[in-house]
Amino acid sequence: MNLVDELLKADVKKAEELETGVFKSRRLAKILETDEPVDVKIREIKARRLNDIAAHQIDSNGKVDFSKVYDASLIACVEGCVEPDLRDKNLQQHFGCDSAIKLAEMLFGMEAKDISSAISELSGVLTEENEEEIKN
Repeated sequence: MNLVDELLKADVKKAEELETGVFKSRRLAKILETDEPVDVKIREIKARRLNDIAAHQIDSNGKVDFSKVYDASLIACVEGCVEPDLRDKNLQQHFGCDSAIKLAEMLFGMEAKDISSAISELSGVLTEENEEEIKN
């Protein structure tokens, strides 16, 4: 049986499923006053949306605008965090934030970059470590 035949028998829903994972947040542990890192449930971001987020940090000359790199990480957190749901209006209101991005910044601080990286890995973006494995 060739690959086309196998794909024709495959469950279409499997192709639409998003990878999920957990990020251990020390920042949320601090906010919640607990010693153990808090589980943040994350999921893959679809390729086109991830590309849009990455493009957010590129200026008109095609260079990385480092003033927007953190913003791109926050956007990825909003898109890829399942729990807590950063779009939850009650949660935003509780923390005095008027948007999901501001809530991500308040809750995660600089940890947003690490969460964004974990979401990117779930989404299939290669890390340097993964690239090295492929080369070998």
